[in-house]
Parts: sequence; C-alpha cells; structure tokens
Amino acid sequence: MLIITLILMFPGSLHAKKLTLVTLDTPPQTYIDNGKPTGFLVEIVSEAVERAGYTPQVLIVPWKRAMTMVEKGTADAIFNAGYNEKRNKFLKYPDTVLITEKVVALRLAGSNTFFSPEFKGAQKYVGGVGRGFYYGEKIDKALKQNVFKRIEEVPNLDLNVKKLVLGRIDFIFADYYPALNFLNEHNLLGKIEAILDPATGLPLIYSQSDTYLAFSRKKNSTAFKRVSEELKEMKNQGEYRKIMLKYIPVHDGF
Repeated sequence: MLIITLILMFPGSLHAKKLTLVTLDTPPQTYIDNGKPTGFLVEIVSEAVERAGYTPQVLIVPWKRAMTMVEKGTADAIFNAGYNEKRNKFLKYPDTVLITEKVVALRLAGSNTFFSPEFKGAQKYVGGVGRGFYYGEKIDKALKQNVFKRIEEVPNLDLNVKKLVLGRIDFIFADYYPALNFLNEHNLLGKIEAILDPATGLPLIYSQSDTYLAFSRKKNSTAFKRVSEELKEMKNQGEYRKIMLKYIPVHDGF
C-alpha cells in the first residue's frame, strides 16, 4: 500500500533515469563541501537535469579522468568543457554556452595601474601569475614576448594577493569568478579591484573562452536535447543568474 501511495504522490520520480555528470574542482563554480559537490555550476546543471526529468549525479574528479569517462561513455556528460575539434569527436556540444570564463587583472583599489587589453602601457608594471597556470592564448603570447616590466610566478592566488597588498607587484592575472570568490571570502573587495575600463567602469577582460555542458556521443541524444533546452530556458528566465548570485557577490569592481 505504501509503495502505491508513493507512486501516486510522485509519478515518474521513482523511475527517473540517472545522469552521471563529471567536472573538475574550480570554486566557486564547482567544489566539494561537507563531502558533497556544490557551487553555482553544480546547482545550475543539476537543476537543468531535474527539469528535464532526470536524476543528476555530479562527480568532481581530475580533469583528465573526467574526459576519459565521457569519451568511454561511463559518464553521460561533462561540464565546464571548452570546445575543440578533438573533443567534438566524442562530445555533443549544445548551442547554449554554460559559462564564459574571463581573465581579469587585479590591482590595489584606487591605484593608477592600467594597461589596455592589447597590453599598451604594460611595460611599466610588475605582474603576478600562478605557476603553471594558463590564461589564454593572448596573455600567454604577451608573457612570452616580455611585454611587462617583470612577471613573478607563485603557486597560488593567495600568495599573489599577499604580494599585491604589500606593494611588491602591481597587478595579478586571475580567473574572474575564482578571484571574486577569493576576495569576498577574505574581506578584500574594498582593497583590491579589477582594472576597469575608463569608458564603462566595468572590468577589462584580457582573455575569455566559452565552456559548455557537453554530452558523450556514446549516450542517447534524448537527454542531450532535453537538458540543453532546459538550460537555455533557465538562462532566458533569469534562473541561471539567480543561482549564480547565491555564490558570487555583486561588487562595483566586477
């Protein structure tokens, strides 16, 4: 009797097909909290999957393993994945972008540190980068051509921020969302800002790339179509932004 009651109360929920989705650890987009995957992309993707009538299982694993899983079909989809021809052979990409990753330059709030997106004026400044980090083709080329006065490498954003606050460097290259999350968690939003466009007052973007919720070609196309449609609808309805703002503070410098 109990089983019949549950079926009547939640028709279809007991039979919803599970979709396994893999990604990497990149807070605040994706991270583990109290043993469970969380972050604004985890919540957005999970919501789209549930709206499409499926049960999401999100796994945060090393990126190489995540790619292997969708290539072999042991995972249904991967998210925060950029597009390239090699991946397109085993992944189906939707029209809707999941997120556009952006690289900004951080400076002390109120400082005069400024250079254009084409790096005009950059030769005056000492910058900080993460050792082994890749900031996109344009920035990578500028670093190799030594367009800055000097570039110093450290293992992580924490050390770069400390050097910036101490005045040992003039700016830091950083990924937009993780940087904003870090500054908010350490109460530094009033002390550090992005280099802003004088014309708009918005952060200058020095590099950017689109990433997607892409499905394994070894899986059926029905889930791909349904989930992709729901993600697009969430963006159109404003639900996407609403979820993001739960994790990302609104701030004039960003």
